[in-house]
Amino acid sequence: MLYFIPGAYLPNTAATNRCLAYLRYLSEKEIETNVLFFSSNNDGIVMPSMVNIRVENIWKKYLFKRGVLRYLSIFFNLLRFKKRLKRGDVVYCYENVNYWKLFLKKGVRVYSEYTENPDVIGLGGKFLYTSKAQFKKACKKLSGLFVISTSLKEYFVKLGVKENNIHIINIIVDGNRFKGIEKKVDVEPYIAYCGSAYNNKDGVDQLIKAFAITHKVHTDIKLYIIGESPKKDQECSNMKLAYDLGVKDDVVFTGLVPAEKIPQMLMNAQMLVLDRPRNVQAQYGFPTKLGEYLLTGNPTVLTNVGDMRLFLEDKVSAIFAEPDNPEDFAEKMNWCIENPDESMLIGQRGKVVALKHFNYTTETRKMVEIMLKNH
Repeated sequence: MLYFIPGAYLPNTAATNRCLAYLRYLSEKEIETNVLFFSSNNDGIVMPSMVNIRVENIWKKYLFKRGVLRYLSIFFNLLRFKKRLKRGDVVYCYENVNYWKLFLKKGVRVYSEYTENPDVIGLGGKFLYTSKAQFKKACKKLSGLFVISTSLKEYFVKLGVKENNIHIINIIVDGNRFKGIEKKVDVEPYIAYCGSAYNNKDGVDQLIKAFAITHKVHTDIKLYIIGESPKKDQECSNMKLAYDLGVKDDVVFTGLVPAEKIPQMLMNAQMLVLDRPRNVQAQYGFPTKLGEYLLTGNPTVLTNVGDMRLFLEDKVSAIFAEPDNPEDFAEKMNWCIENPDESMLIGQRGKVVALKHFNYTTETRKMVEIMLKNH
């Protein structure tokens, strides 16, 4: 039996979309899978119905919903699940070390996946506290580790995990999301960024600074920031930054947008942008949004960080800018606006890259073949 444990279910997030893509492939291949939720950030988990995919909302069985007793309930259910595991079972866990370290037992193959640096996302907090030494020891006992970048693979090799036990699974996208969606010509011209409007990952402040420079030359274009908007009372609010830079009427914070509307909004943009700074998250991660950007066939301007250069070539399949350099990013956006025909050719070649390297079927197949070998 294959048990799939994705952690909390948060619709329209990269982690949840990645796990749903895996499950879609498992369903298409008629591989019987049990999906288990031991905790939830909301009371309304409603997953899409898929053939051969059985969902168990174990968190609903808790007698206690808050405080220490809630954590004891989670722990109790984790141990009950461990007893349920039989020789030959396969368990997949998305990042949560608090779960997968409990399932390590003889005859059961346990796999985990990391798409972020564990030192950044943390090793579990107060509940079932895991030290770096404990994490290192547990990782060595896993049947396999899936990671999203070469830097993450190197991270785990340095922890002492055998290199042949670490497998890179690229970002994954579903090309079907963009089928039949055409660019609308009757919309105002805009540049689009999709993601949180905060600065912890993608350097939205740097993007706004770059846009303010571009807007001095191309005054008719706007910047759409598609995702959770910053709170106005925040000291470092990017809304305030846009106001201070004189572009408050031209930076549009859309707020959260339903997943089904994202493809059309990305398709309508003149270009798509990702101004990631040179930080730990950029070095070790690989943003799923990039795959969706490329699938539109629109030109993408992005910073040269992480594994981007392993798949994309400057002025061939994407347009690269230096990280932490608003002037250079603005220059690349200007070039894109001023060279529309060449930019669209670059965008079309970027789409070919996405379909070849980030296809959810080919990437999930790699993972499934590893987990279900000898079955």
